[in-house]
Amino acid sequence: MFGQQKSQAPSLFGNTSTSNSQPSLFGGGNPNTSTSTPASLFGNTQPQNQAQNQAQNQAQNQPSLFGSTPKPSLFGNTPAPATATKLFGNSTTNTNVPSLFGNTATNQQNLPPPTELGVGWAGNEPPPNQQNGQQVRNSTQTAFFESLLERGRKRNKVENADDTFGAIPSLEFGLGDITKRARELGGHGTKTELSQRQGIDTKAHYLLSRSGIAPGSSLRDIRNLTNEPAGPRTAREPSGFDPDNDKYVRQLQQRSRQAMIEEGLQRSRRDFDAFLDEHVNFNWEQQRKRIQEHFGLIPKGSVDKESTAPGIGNFGGSFGGTFSRTRRGKSVAGVGAAPSTPQTRSVFGRSALQQSVIGTPSSTPDNAAAFTDVAAKSANGGPGVTGSPFMREKEAKFAVKVQALNEHRKKEKTYPIFHEFGTVESQAGGEGPSQIVDAYKALIEIVGESPAIVSQADPSAIKERQFSKIYLEENTNSPNCMKIRKQILEGSRKFLEKQFFHQVEQLIVKNPHEARLGGVPSVINKIRAYIRVRANRKDLASESTDLQMLENDICWALIFYLLRCGCVKEALEYVAGENSSFRQIDRNFVSYMRAYARDPDRRLPRNLQDKINSEYQQRQRLAPENSLDPYRMACYKIIGRCELGKRTLDNISGFGQEDWTWLQFNLAREQNRLEENAGESFGLEEIRASITEIGQRHFSKGTEGSGGHGTFFWLQILCGMFEQAIAYLYPFSYVSAVHFAISLAYYGLLRVSDFAVAGSDLLTTTSTSLPQLNFGRLLGFYTRDFRTASPTIAVDYITLICLFSSLPAPLGPSQSSLCHEALRELVLETREFAQLLGDIRNDGTRIKGAIEQRLKLIGLEGREEFLRAVTVQAAAVADDNGRTADAVLLYHLAEEYDNVITIINRALSESIAVELGQEPLKIQPLKPRSHALQQTTPNASPELAPNSSLSLTTVDTAAALARNMMSLYNSNAMYYSKIQARNRETCGLLLRMSEAKEHVEAERWGEALDILTALPLLPLTLPQSTSTLRSSANNISALPPLLSSTIGPLLMWSLLCISQQRQVLKDSGWDDPTRRAMVEELRQRAENLCVWAGLVRYRLSGRVWEVVGKMAGGMGVY
Repeated sequence: MFGQQKSQAPSLFGNTSTSNSQPSLFGGGNPNTSTSTPASLFGNTQPQNQAQNQAQNQAQNQPSLFGSTPKPSLFGNTPAPATATKLFGNSTTNTNVPSLFGNTATNQQNLPPPTELGVGWAGNEPPPNQQNGQQVRNSTQTAFFESLLERGRKRNKVENADDTFGAIPSLEFGLGDITKRARELGGHGTKTELSQRQGIDTKAHYLLSRSGIAPGSSLRDIRNLTNEPAGPRTAREPSGFDPDNDKYVRQLQQRSRQAMIEEGLQRSRRDFDAFLDEHVNFNWEQQRKRIQEHFGLIPKGSVDKESTAPGIGNFGGSFGGTFSRTRRGKSVAGVGAAPSTPQTRSVFGRSALQQSVIGTPSSTPDNAAAFTDVAAKSANGGPGVTGSPFMREKEAKFAVKVQALNEHRKKEKTYPIFHEFGTVESQAGGEGPSQIVDAYKALIEIVGESPAIVSQADPSAIKERQFSKIYLEENTNSPNCMKIRKQILEGSRKFLEKQFFHQVEQLIVKNPHEARLGGVPSVINKIRAYIRVRANRKDLASESTDLQMLENDICWALIFYLLRCGCVKEALEYVAGENSSFRQIDRNFVSYMRAYARDPDRRLPRNLQDKINSEYQQRQRLAPENSLDPYRMACYKIIGRCELGKRTLDNISGFGQEDWTWLQFNLAREQNRLEENAGESFGLEEIRASITEIGQRHFSKGTEGSGGHGTFFWLQILCGMFEQAIAYLYPFSYVSAVHFAISLAYYGLLRVSDFAVAGSDLLTTTSTSLPQLNFGRLLGFYTRDFRTASPTIAVDYITLICLFSSLPAPLGPSQSSLCHEALRELVLETREFAQLLGDIRNDGTRIKGAIEQRLKLIGLEGREEFLRAVTVQAAAVADDNGRTADAVLLYHLAEEYDNVITIINRALSESIAVELGQEPLKIQPLKPRSHALQQTTPNASPELAPNSSLSLTTVDTAAALARNMMSLYNSNAMYYSKIQARNRETCGLLLRMSEAKEHVEAERWGEALDILTALPLLPLTLPQSTSTLRSSANNISALPPLLSSTIGPLLMWSLLCISQQRQVLKDSGWDDPTRRAMVEELRQRAENLCVWAGLVRYRLSGRVWEVVGKMAGGMGVY
């Protein structure tokens, strides 16, 4: 089977001449014959004995153990029997098959008995049908030649067969021979000793194998049976009837206790597993990186980017997966909660937002770390945010302005927000850059804000969100986009021109002798005075430059600075006036100037445009060096927009960054690009590209210098990059950045992102690559510094998120939901419920809270909608967190009076369950409202302050809280009708129990016993029969759970009162029949209670039953 094998071919493991002295599974050697040469473990074994020759002669008639068909054997050139008898009956013919382990002859009579594995010999004892030695010697020669002939036949068969294993040499030993030789080597004994030890069970093994039984597998099965542990045996229930009722009750009580304990343990395990799954889904690798980031070992922001990837588990998970926040899985939706929709996020919890809107409170003003992109910028060299007393003072001033803004909004009046916020920036101390104030002035010119206009009915009034529609237009070629770009260009240019004119006036005031203003202080005379001062300082141009004079005026410089101040009409008057002699110098320029001044877009007609360009180019090329007046060329460039590829002015001294910026805005025009020549196309987008390039070169990675960030911020505001400007300013001064964002959002000049999409980034882009700001998160995190001390001010800031509620869906509704969610988080975090949500007076009248006063500003028109959106959900969360007083007040404000009584009943039941002598259960009272009113309204009338501070829930015990609320509800039919009768009755019984407990603790045994007797829970009245006691015990199951849980304490109090009252009567010193009757009556009551307790014993705890037994024994009941 394994290829072309020669009769004398070398074996795979050697070529030795051996005799088959070992029994083999695949060979039939004689164990009693001797060999002439030593046997080799691996090699070509030659037939040397007569037993082998006899096996060659009888090979055609020997039966096979498995009755296989004639095939080449896997184990070498072994002559196999031609006629095989199967072990289980059928016989087939078989041809000689080669063997892998050598040329050995197989004989069915020489098969060894099976071992434990069911095959092979167990020892060296010869089989019972072995041929004698004489017959073997007689047939040796004949068998030898027959074996040679058979080998030749098999060689031809192997050579002609298509077998892939033909090249592999054969093995001469069978597996049984190798196994036996290994056992001899490992046993350290001779073959005779091994044969004697192993041959004991040979006959038994052989007989079992002939009978179809495998001893080895049977032995393993027996061993497995002996090693298996005995299965659990279920205890049989004792048969027969047991008349002992007490024993039955004890067994029933024991089983009930075991079932309750097991159920409690299972519930605890489930709760613990749920807690671990909910709160400790912790990513240790990520937390390690957070710690490294905290100590500065890795750059900031890298961990937050990894935490936003899907599949990363966080500790609580939310806001980028922070360590301190948890995410509660259960719903807190209460009565009246509206179902959420896939398009609108839930406003009732963090389950939809997956992160906090307002962040965690912070005592340090490190708000830069709240945004991933800002933190990365700070880590790359930014200065970060630092706190100072000046910043706290600025925050307080801005808070006053924001409150005034909301007041104007509620009254539907305009508010000059740029003027007001700019005033705060100009008054703030510290080292803030002056460009921030200039940025507000530029915005005033862009929007045209006027502080004198208050009424929205005024045609020139700038209303709230006025520019929202045109600014948020995404089509850059639309008329709205072109209109807003043109407005930004004109406003920025006017600001720069007014700023320069103010500098001119300041210079004249500082240098009156050099200016020699005199006469009428007109604009032209002021510019002349300014030029005189500059000329005396030799600051107009270089000394080698000739400046053209006209009647003692440097005419071209005068025209240039008039244009620089935006005084185009004055420049035209100077050039083309009746008394002007300017025509003698340049006649064509007069026509250029007239067309420039009369066109509203400051554009020249095509013929004049071509003419001025040609003249500019000729003078630029042909004029000798230093012969051109630089101011003349500047005037040509400004009026004719010549050489737009080079937007700067040469050879003009004092040409600073403000002048360069003004030149860009003066040369820019916003027209339809399809109607404009390619060489004349220069607008606001090109200016923004230039500003962005400047920022990348000079204002990145900490290269701004001291106050240098103000310059780049100012440039971004001028060119209308409002979102980028706020994101750039935030790490330097987050207070200024937040209020810039508020002022821009008020007029609709800000593009906001969806909170759920933006994540932890401050600045993102839309699908059309337009910048957008994470406005909700910006305001929410800003309130971290003061919302604990001033929650009302935080409400004013969070309310501003709803400025974007008018946007089309889904962004507008999502901003409203975000505002409501932030307000709910603020309420739950600060717990200023009376101040934020409202309070109630003694007479039940309601006091509106800060949020309810701003319903119109947060997009909630009706009071019911406000209750559903904020109050009910805050009440549910407060109740879930165990804050009883908070939940009672909130549910009362939400008009859920039945829930109020339910919470009070639960608190009463818990307080009654506290054992005597222990500290009573206290509830955390609300914060007094008077302190909050004095902070927010210092001018409040003294008459209202005391009344408004008396909240019905400012108590610390559940009994006092229940009395206050029940007295209020019982006095008003509107409240009374909304409470279920079952809850009212339960509350009344619990209040009487609480009163009885107070008497017991004060050792007023008689009063306490009277109250307990009046309760319809215990059989304290006389007389009592067995049937009435049994009926009373059966009624326990019909009681509400809050009442049934108090049976144990009531029973102990009753027995204690009876015992102590009996002792008082006995120790009184008077032994009259009345007292003896009273003592006997008390004993009868105690006896009834003990009998009744036995009927409900399985409902009582072990502690209660122990106390009952001791007291009953002390009174002689048993």
